[in-house]
Amino acid sequence: MSVEGLRKEEIDIDVTPNRPDLLDIVGFARALRNYMHFHEKLVYKIDSNEIAATITVDKSVENVRPYISSFVVRELNLDDKKLKYIINFTEKFSETFGRKRGKLAMGLHDFSKVKGNLKYEAVPGGRFVPLNSSKEMEIEEIMSSHKKGGLYKHTISGSLYPVLQDQIGIMSLIPIINSDRTKVTKDTKEMLVDITGTSKYIVEKAADLFACMFIDLGAKVEKVNIKYDKKSISTPKMEQKIIEIKPGRIEDHIGAAIGFNNILSLATKMGYKGVFVNNKIRVFVPPYRLDVINEQDVIEDIAIGYGYGYIHPLPIFSEISGGSLDYKTNMNRKIIELMLGLGFSEANNNYLTNEKINFQMMRIKEGPHVEIKESKTESITMLRTWLLPSLLSNLGSSAHERMPQKIFELDMVFNIKGEEVEESHHLAGVYAAPRVNFNEIKSIIESIFDSLGISYEIKEEKMESFIEGRCAKIESKLLNGFFGELHPEVIRNFGIIEPTVAFELSLPY
Repeated sequence: MSVEGLRKEEIDIDVTPNRPDLLDIVGFARALRNYMHFHEKLVYKIDSNEIAATITVDKSVENVRPYISSFVVRELNLDDKKLKYIINFTEKFSETFGRKRGKLAMGLHDFSKVKGNLKYEAVPGGRFVPLNSSKEMEIEEIMSSHKKGGLYKHTISGSLYPVLQDQIGIMSLIPIINSDRTKVTKDTKEMLVDITGTSKYIVEKAADLFACMFIDLGAKVEKVNIKYDKKSISTPKMEQKIIEIKPGRIEDHIGAAIGFNNILSLATKMGYKGVFVNNKIRVFVPPYRLDVINEQDVIEDIAIGYGYGYIHPLPIFSEISGGSLDYKTNMNRKIIELMLGLGFSEANNNYLTNEKINFQMMRIKEGPHVEIKESKTESITMLRTWLLPSLLSNLGSSAHERMPQKIFELDMVFNIKGEEVEESHHLAGVYAAPRVNFNEIKSIIESIFDSLGISYEIKEEKMESFIEGRCAKIESKLLNGFFGELHPEVIRNFGIIEPTVAFELSLPY
């Protein structure tokens, strides 16, 4: 996590963890204490087996929101700041980890205002006073006109609404809004926490996470009995998962020789209780780590504790061969580097053009080309057959800029060969300046071929796009093409006001 700001009494941290316990400032402080070896406790448990309350789960929630966990917090010592923080964290947890309350949602209630037995069921309707309101409302009215109903109505499908209620009535329309009757304030000394969702594992582990948070705040946590149709469970379970890993496996995965004593120390640093048993490292995963599934998660944490900066990269050995750049990529890199060294700027143009630009403005007859079927605009009717028209369009649009201008492009063109479309790579360049001439472009061509170590032959050529007598073709085993001074009519067609020379070469791929 990156530090965004550092002041005398404050640190701004961008918290984007893959560990839900680090979304909580209490959990963050706990992790920091562990990391700095200031850990106060590695084992979290509930000392008393006393059951503070019982929630009966009705069958009606099975197809709506089937799972619930809960616990009671006593001996709370709240002020406005602490209360605001706890409420904000439960909201953040439900929004992020809970997928905008669709996967999981939480409710906080003043337990002293809860009367009699609790029941979690899905009902077709009902009435209660929503949180921070004085008016009693129908459930349907809350869903249609209340702000919270509009935000979270997507979490409920069908005609039944999940509710938590006591002997007096509805305490919460889940996961929309709680009742104002059980509102938590800074004077609350006993709190009932309910967590509902679509995954039994996530709902129960979230109860463990929040129970650990309240324990760290100095409160006392008591269990709540959840009675399903055929079995009962008590939450939070506060179970510690046990994972055993061979030290050699940890070292192989991390790529560093750490030693089992250091591994135990690093495990402690990351909040695990670790022991060495039967040539294996046995770690006890704390109940608040609902993100730890298997040994790979533990190995990742040990690597973080060790420090990625101390893990040196190793080559990947293969029975086949090592990877390398292919001929085409190497050649392209050389050409681009060469053109930049000759003072050209690179252009990247669209493959699509039209017959006017590709043929007419270049003073050549229209030849075979790939047409765009049912084109919606006259500006895009075909695939380009060469690069120069695109580059000249670039020059025309920047004719007001300071001269000289030198641009090149290395990309694909499309032609017709027989009845097949032939895709090929070309290199083209244009150079506009007040006194530029044939000798300038000839010098550039010679520099390209000499730098690439390619032998070549220059011959006279005649092309309608170039001034007669100032055009030549170049032939070699790898690159072939043409260069010269562009015809004044071509230059005017593209709105260029300075003399311009150009070249285009076909590449062997």
